[in-house]
Amino acid sequence: MEKVVKSAGRVLEIFEFFAHRHAPATVSEVAAALEFPLSSTSVLLKSLLSLGYLEHNPRSREYQPTIRFAVLGTWIFDRLFSDEAPIPRLMDELQAETEETIVLAMQHGLHVDYIRILQSIAPVRFHIKPGSRRPIWRPAAGKVLLAQQGDAEVSAILRRVNASRPESGPVPIRAFLAELARIRQQGYAMSEASIVPDTAMIAMALPVPGGHRPLALAVSGPLARMRRNRRGILRLLATKLEGLRL
Repeated sequence: MEKVVKSAGRVLEIFEFFAHRHAPATVSEVAAALEFPLSSTSVLLKSLLSLGYLEHNPRSREYQPTIRFAVLGTWIFDRLFSDEAPIPRLMDELQAETEETIVLAMQHGLHVDYIRILQSIAPVRFHIKPGSRRPIWRPAAGKVLLAQQGDAEVSAILRRVNASRPESGPVPIRAFLAELARIRQQGYAMSEASIVPDTAMIAMALPVPGGHRPLALAVSGPLARMRRNRRGILRLLATKLEGLRL
């Protein structure tokens, strides 16, 4: 990933934190969740307060977004997802029925962005950080998105990946294309410990209209539980997506 100015990146992470928290938070809660130093977190929150994006309750010492924060980017969401109200409902249903983490993903260059996340409600679970970005060739959601492209396009992407010298080593292009062929044939991808040890992800492509950027929907959870419930999750995903009308 290209170098990001630290303060700019932290401001956006604060925005994403509140977007997923749906509740006020203290300085210490924000700092702990985002693993920021307490002092710089306080400075950033006070700056956003001065700019009108946050408000502060002196009694509870909590910050929360204002309407100015709420309207940021609404025109983009309306443009991209105006006809896709069923997607949030579908994600809610999947979370309720599987109790696992549900992820909506979109490609961003050599990465896959998790643009909406519903955290697992199971007693034993792991947490995916809001706004997470992963190397597109590693998790199931990224592989599903690549599988919707032709081999020439994917090969070009993987050559760029290998030129960037990924920490995990070069991606074997021929073997990866063979894996994508299997994903296209079976209609889903499953990855195990691709990013976080002892976790797994099952993903399928959403049936989006022509001209729309491809989207992937994924269920993620502890490895043993995902292996045990794999068939049921696949049936549920396939049924839900078959009934989706965008």
